[in-house]
Amino acid sequence: MEGKTAEKVSPAIGPLVLALAKTFHWAGLYGTNHPILAKRVGEFHAALLAHLSHEPENRLLIGIARDKVLYRNEFLGEGQELVVRLTESLYLRQIATVGFDPAVTPEGLLSLFRYLHESQGNETAVSPEQFLQESGITGISLSPYNYKELLSRKLSDSQAPAQSESREKELWRLLLADDFTNKNVEKEIMEELLHAPALLPAILRRAREAESRQEPASGKAPISGDVLQKVAGRLSMFMKSLPQEKIKQFLHSLESGPGGPEPGGEGESSESDLLLARSLTEGYTDDEFLGLVATLVSVEKKGGTRLRAAFAILANERNAGNSLLPRVAERVREKQKVKDYYAQKTWEAVEKLLLSRSEEKYLRDDHLRFIEDISSLRKPYLAKLGKKTPGDLGIHKAFEDREIRGRTLRIFLELLRNEQREEVFFDLLEDIRKAIPNLISLKEFSLLHTILTSLGSLSTTAREEWQTRVRDVIAETDLGQIVDLRLSVEVAAGDIEAIQDLLSGFGAVAAPPLLDRLLLEPEASRRRILIRLLVKLGHVVVPEALDLLSHPKWYFVRNICTILGDIGDRRAVEPLIQATSHFDNRVKREAILAIGKLGAPEAVPGLGRILVEEGLFSSKNDDQTRIDAASALYRIGGTEAIAFLHRGKGARRSAVRSHCDGLLRSMMEAP
Repeated sequence: MEGKTAEKVSPAIGPLVLALAKTFHWAGLYGTNHPILAKRVGEFHAALLAHLSHEPENRLLIGIARDKVLYRNEFLGEGQELVVRLTESLYLRQIATVGFDPAVTPEGLLSLFRYLHESQGNETAVSPEQFLQESGITGISLSPYNYKELLSRKLSDSQAPAQSESREKELWRLLLADDFTNKNVEKEIMEELLHAPALLPAILRRAREAESRQEPASGKAPISGDVLQKVAGRLSMFMKSLPQEKIKQFLHSLESGPGGPEPGGEGESSESDLLLARSLTEGYTDDEFLGLVATLVSVEKKGGTRLRAAFAILANERNAGNSLLPRVAERVREKQKVKDYYAQKTWEAVEKLLLSRSEEKYLRDDHLRFIEDISSLRKPYLAKLGKKTPGDLGIHKAFEDREIRGRTLRIFLELLRNEQREEVFFDLLEDIRKAIPNLISLKEFSLLHTILTSLGSLSTTAREEWQTRVRDVIAETDLGQIVDLRLSVEVAAGDIEAIQDLLSGFGAVAAPPLLDRLLLEPEASRRRILIRLLVKLGHVVVPEALDLLSHPKWYFVRNICTILGDIGDRRAVEPLIQATSHFDNRVKREAILAIGKLGAPEAVPGLGRILVEEGLFSSKNDDQTRIDAASALYRIGGTEAIAFLHRGKGARRSAVRSHCDGLLRSMMEAP
């Protein structure tokens, strides 16, 4: 459309996401200190900077799902193995959004890749935000906040540019003195205030300081009522025509309150807050007022609840005849019907605000009458609830068996933490122990996780003579049955994640039943699930797994090699080297591949011998083992490994020769 600036059209993001995933993969393949990776990172850095120029505010935000990424309203990378590896690594570190801006450097990208690979499975690693802060990395942000929330609420580390002091004074003078006969001038001033959220509080603070200098005795004089009423009245007229997002920005800028801190604390409103709220809503209908309150409660901000408290007072005044509460209850039901979860929660917050304020006034003003005649007050109190059904109030749900069972067990845990008498402590512990099998049968995995986590904490904080009994309860938990439920086709998607969290939280206890089930499981698809679960348990599995490398069942040993390679624990290097001498060729190959994943330089001589040794009548299986050894040497890198690859070029078997030659050529092509 003419007269408007054309919106920037961002080029295809898909190739950039794939380049990021490839660079992350190469960092794991070569190591972050390898010269090959430096060129790859440099190429990605150049492509990233070129793309940033097409992004709003030169800032790229990418949402992270478990197996794909989200850019604006489009999912990318689904089904691409390299992208899935990257997103899963970020997802497991609770990173929901990755951001880049022009300050990003190749060194920062290398540090990020190093952190993601080295912290894999390391429970003691620092959080992503702390890592960026301690490393001094600029231009990269790793946020736990949801991608769409970051876009919709415009949460950003960057601050709005500071406005000049002269402009603050000029706008303040115009707000107070100008009659705004020219509507275009009025519109420009209001838009400038709304486009610079930090400007309005600065102007109000400047006015307060100016008035304090006129009355030095007061020291903390707020803005005068006439001044505040005039400014807020003009803003109110203009605010009605704004879109919802602009109104949010406006309320966000006012939420700190212009009157300065009050002795009553942050949660109490001052007279200036109440006057500001009253002036902003003057002339509003009840529906317009409720819409503004809903917008206010949806503004995400830490602290700054004083303006909300002022609106709560106004809402209570407007609700004197119970005119607002039924409307709010109706909107809650409407949003519930259309399954608009976030809007429903917003209106429930408005309803809670109305009810809590009414209850506060009721307790303060009517307490004596309540004591004298409780029956006469019962009817008005019920009227304050509006036309709510038991379902609306959550009464039916509160009396369901599941809810009662959960509350009972949580009470038992709280009593158990504080109990000092041995007999009562063991009685409570026994009641909890008896409830655990029932929770497994009913598939209440979240509650079970809470109970076992609390017991795990008690096993270290309770009296020393009681700790063994607590550990026994944890050890007696039938995690094997939980594993069977995970392998069942009837398990719900939400339960899958809950089971994985539960098993990961108690890896030392979960590892033996998982390994036993892996040995006995006949179906390949279920074995793959078990292998993934064991890998997610991490380093606690390694001691048990190493003892099983000598198991007589070759297929079980092969699976153990896969698990050790994916976990990435260097304690497995020497046992895996020994496994390369296994009688079964399939175990040899899996052990060689696992060593390659570990990137262990000490394994190079052994792998080199496998590559260069050849008999007169070697089979295709022997050739494939030698090819796997060459691939592992390529992944490990180093002078000695490259020397063995050169020797492999002289092998008699053409398949081995061509594979070694291809690996060496790829090294030559790389920087």
